Amino acid sequence: MNFLYSLPQLVNPGGPDDGELKSGLRIEDVTPGLLGFLATFFLVVMIVLLIRDMVKRIRRVRYREQALTGVGSDVFIPSTEDLAARDSAAGSSAAPAQAAGNDAAPAAPAPAPAGNDAGHPGTGR
Repeated sequence: MNFLYSLPQLVNPGGPDDGELKSGLRIEDVTPGLLGFLATFFLVVMIVLLIRDMVKRIRRVRYREQALTGVGSDVFIPSTEDLAARDSAAGSSAAPAQAAGNDAAPAAPAPAPAGNDAGHPGTGR
């Protein structure tokens, strides 16, 4: 236990000239200066940019996984079969309405699914 109390003296043995430099040294020789500041600033900027890029990539992977599985989202993502059934149902119901002389505008086409997920196995697309 006494060793822990004497540890600071072993690591940094102080002397009578504790606040002074050794002979032959100037303060500019022992400080990092402008080059040290620029190197540290460059490292900090690069780390911040790296972390932002990593967070963006992780978020993108999570969103893709949620879109493929539908887990964690309250939004219904229709499959290709659902879109085809809706289009055929809309086409068959629009024909009698126009034949009856109804001037109602036809329904707007369904929006295309987001992303290029066609051909992925197990996604239902």
